[in-house]
Amino acid sequence: MSGIEAGLTGLTKERADRDRDSTCLNDEEQRFYIAKGNFANPAAESATNLVGLLKGQLISKGYSTQVVDNLDLWEDDVSVAVVVNPEARLTFVLLARMESTPNVMIIGKTECYHINA
Repeated sequence: MSGIEAGLTGLTKERADRDRDSTCLNDEEQRFYIAKGNFANPAAESATNLVGLLKGQLISKGYSTQVVDNLDLWEDDVSVAVVVNPEARLTFVLLARMESTPNVMIIGKTECYHINA
């Protein structure tokens, strides 16, 4: 996030200790992180470039790309990428769009994991 904060306004970040809607077992938990904001200068921004930059940074840290449906991920001024780190069991969804606000959303979610006793 620190690499893109300067280009965003109204940035909010939320980290939850536990996902309330999780389907994990009683001795497991799941965590999530959400950051969202708006382009500071939308006329000078590109949704595709921002998502590509973020995706590249995560790939350099051991994440791999996962595509659910290419047709849903590249429509008009919307760009989406899903990256997964199988070792950390963490998935990030990266979304940038030009029309609606917030323009940028980054959602991270863990898989279910055992609670340390």
